[in-house]
Amino acid sequence: MVHAELVERAKSLIDDLAKTPRFAGSAEETTARARCRHELEQAGFTCEELPFAYSQWLARWAVPVVSFAIGFIVYAMSRLALAGNTIASPLALLVIWWPARMSAVTPQRNWVLTFPWSRATSANLEARRGSPAVWLVAHLDSKSQTVPMLLRITGTVSLYLAALLVTLGGLAFSIWGSIAEPALLIAQYLAILGALTAGLCFVRNKSPGAVDNASGVAAVLLAAQSPDAPASLGVLITSGEELGLAGAVAWARKAPDELVILNCDTVDEAGTYRCMYQSQPVRVAVVAETAAKRLGLPLKLGRMIPGIMADSMVFANRWRWSAVTLSRGALPTLARIHTRRDNSSTLTGEGAAHASALLSAMAKELS
Repeated sequence: MVHAELVERAKSLIDDLAKTPRFAGSAEETTARARCRHELEQAGFTCEELPFAYSQWLARWAVPVVSFAIGFIVYAMSRLALAGNTIASPLALLVIWWPARMSAVTPQRNWVLTFPWSRATSANLEARRGSPAVWLVAHLDSKSQTVPMLLRITGTVSLYLAALLVTLGGLAFSIWGSIAEPALLIAQYLAILGALTAGLCFVRNKSPGAVDNASGVAAVLLAAQSPDAPASLGVLITSGEELGLAGAVAWARKAPDELVILNCDTVDEAGTYRCMYQSQPVRVAVVAETAAKRLGLPLKLGRMIPGIMADSMVFANRWRWSAVTLSRGALPTLARIHTRRDNSSTLTGEGAAHASALLSAMAKELS
């Protein structure tokens, strides 16, 4: 159990950071970043703001455009399969593979920094104490969406299921004929559902972003201030995470050759703590499990949830870099984030306080 004072400090930080929406590059985000800087300097860190330029276009429009395109292609392939065209199945299989491949490699590319449309600027906050090999990371910016996260994930899954049904149903139709027709008809409905749900998901600035991600920032700040934290430690408070992981991509271009990233993103009061990764960093996973058991916290290890992006993805699969994301939540969490309802009244600070204890323990063991 964590001390009540730590819970109170977590609650105070979350309340202050989540007073207003914090869109990347906004005056509200700048004010919140100043609070973070003050907290870190009080803990002996040397802080520097690192401005960067990026494109908002991909984050604002890529999901709607790609979702409508995939929905249209899958629907058309289903119609072709019903007409007996054998090209439908391999094309539908390509629709499954291509978005999955792009979502895996995009965070590690510089497209969000170099794309020429909708240019904007923001800044990361980098804080160092000593010569750190371990970095605590959390994104400060927030956003809202016209479609809640849970519904958007449902739409994305519907598109993949539709493509899978066309792939298998098309093959079955070419062999057994009309017996496979129901699967192809279901694929059409799923394609329409997925295209409308994910395709009408537009970025706005109406969420205070308490759980996503004032909670993660509070956990990182408290972990950095903890007497249990290592003497040498780095802290990175990113911007633009909600707009294509822009801040993390910008920082990674000049990052050290060898580092461990402990990212904290979305810490609710309910649910099991999750330590998520893209390619499993064995040592970090072992340390996470050991620290969680010592603190009495339930922790699950697993891959990133499909449809969710986090700053740690930028650092995954790179030589001599290890990266994980610590999170906590349940289905109601996914229904709340990126909406007006993600405000600090729903949080007591207990989740962030426990997360801070876990982060500081992990950082000390890995340093």
